[in-house]
Amino acid sequence: MKSETSLPQAELKRINQEAIAWFTRMNGEPSAADRRHFENWQNASALNAHAYQQVLATWGCADEAGSEVAGEEAAKLKQYLEAVQMVRARRTKRNILAGTAASLFACVAGVHMWLDHPHFIQDFSADYVTARAERRTINLPDGSSVTLDADSALAFYETDDLRRAELLRGIAYFDVKKSGKLFEVGAAKGTTRVTGTAFSVEVHEQDVVVNLERGAVTVLSADQSQQAQLKPGESINYNASGVSTVQPVLIDDAFAWRDGRLIFDNSRLQDVVEQIGRYHSGRIVVMGSKLADYQVSGNLPLDDTQAALASLQATVGFKMYEVGSRLVVIRQ
Repeated sequence: MKSETSLPQAELKRINQEAIAWFTRMNGEPSAADRRHFENWQNASALNAHAYQQVLATWGCADEAGSEVAGEEAAKLKQYLEAVQMVRARRTKRNILAGTAASLFACVAGVHMWLDHPHFIQDFSADYVTARAERRTINLPDGSSVTLDADSALAFYETDDLRRAELLRGIAYFDVKKSGKLFEVGAAKGTTRVTGTAFSVEVHEQDVVVNLERGAVTVLSADQSQQAQLKPGESINYNASGVSTVQPVLIDDAFAWRDGRLIFDNSRLQDVVEQIGRYHSGRIVVMGSKLADYQVSGNLPLDDTQAALASLQATVGFKMYEVGSRLVVIRQ
């Protein structure tokens, strides 16, 4: 068998990428055919099997409980695993010791990034970013202002006839200065269009929510084939399937996050946990789609995530496990 150091770098890279791809597939919901193909792939080469064990070791260094979480988070972990494998691929016979140390560092760093900075790549595309537990009001170049909720990211640009904000993640409250230029907020698969008004846009796992405080906004689907107009005190959701019907909303409740509270009525548990997670140090993972879709109502403190999670647990009755001090796993 050829050693790793005698193979061309392109071949090593290919094997490592295949190992990562198999890791993500086998930690999802592999079919019987997937399992057979995976076994054939491992048996085809000792290097294949070795590369896969290296990937397992990379994630395994986090914790045994983390391996269970990996099944739900495998796609998000892929970028970190690839970064680790790039470090390992650079090892040579002359620096095996240094390479081993670098690999261990990459393993720890990769898990640290997944726990505390899962959006670090996305942040490179943003002009404004808030950290966990940070709320901040920003004056945009056009004179409008935006208040970003914790762990949110926004990009902004202006042309001769357009002002455009892109909410990459999180929640933002816009107070738009009146102008002859159109003001748009893009988020996921849709756009909110205004001239001068005050409203919020929330990016959730499945939907984008728009709440209007004053003025008027038009919400459009990605292909602009569907649209709806909001009046003050109204809300609307949209996703890849299109734009929902307009609903009334209690504005004070919708904007309670600006004062450190989370008020919700018949919301998905996953969306509520996601919002609490913006203020939590580390990661909170909800295991299973049935639990994630469970409908909950309540009024929780965002600035005390332990109290918020305890209140949710008492209401829903889920089990909650803490892995070290950086990972909380919620399951039935």
